[in-house]
Amino acid sequence: MGRAGERMLDADRSEQLRQLALARARVEQFDDALSLYDEALALVESEEARELIIINKADAMIASGRGGPEVQKLPAILMRRRNLHHTFLAAYALMFLHRTEGNIRRAIVFGETALRASNDADQAFWKLAALNDLGICYEIDSQFAKAIECLDQALALTSIINDPAERKFSETAILQNLGYNKLLVGETLNGLEIIHRVLNSIEVPSSVPDSYIDLCYGYLSLRDFEKARHYGEIGLEFAAEPRQVRNAHYLLGEAAYEMGDLESAEFHFDELTKFYPQFRNLKKLLFAIDLRSMVNLRL
Repeated sequence: MGRAGERMLDADRSEQLRQLALARARVEQFDDALSLYDEALALVESEEARELIIINKADAMIASGRGGPEVQKLPAILMRRRNLHHTFLAAYALMFLHRTEGNIRRAIVFGETALRASNDADQAFWKLAALNDLGICYEIDSQFAKAIECLDQALALTSIINDPAERKFSETAILQNLGYNKLLVGETLNGLEIIHRVLNSIEVPSSVPDSYIDLCYGYLSLRDFEKARHYGEIGLEFAAEPRQVRNAHYLLGEAAYEMGDLESAEFHFDELTKFYPQFRNLKKLLFAIDLRSMVNLRL
């Protein structure tokens, strides 16, 4: 086999590794994904293919809370605009980066860039992804009506996905976010119905506790305190992030207080105050005032 044939084999193998890495990253197996991306980079020679793998690797690094040279290259890749696909992916990754760093306004700017690239390329699947993540950004920014608008548009686009498993994965992710936003605008019964519908279909492990905590929030709104407590305890058990632990303790404290279980309420509020050592009178405030209308569970 000549050198040209070897290059073709390397390119094919590199693409196979990239696809496998994408699948691992989707289910949060980030160490495996990053190793596979490194293997793919070692084989690829095309600059365009190399850039794509760098974007994909940067996306996985951001999702796993890591930095590195690939992440630092994203702005230059976006400025270079080699093609609409890379423009979309780089903007999408930068949206996610700024969202995880808490810079929501910048995240929205990059999300809108990703959405424009998807429209320019007439790629409905890219548009679906951009709308879903823009919806999350608006949700974090407490622009719930805009979030619902984006998520509704994204949900309508899932019909274009031919693979049933892929369609279900996308629908589940969108509906999970949509259900939460419905709770926040007072459409509680609809929001709860949506979350229950997708609860057993969630594939991303870190998203599972959010939905149980959302159910706790929704049932508190309906004053069904037993159900709120039930789902809140499951959410606390599965909590994978400090934010989730904090939110679960707060909502469980509210449920326990409303049920007259002051001992449990005090326990959960005590646990919550550990996150806010600078606020010495927080527990007294929690017993005196219901703060749920001021809470965004995604912060």
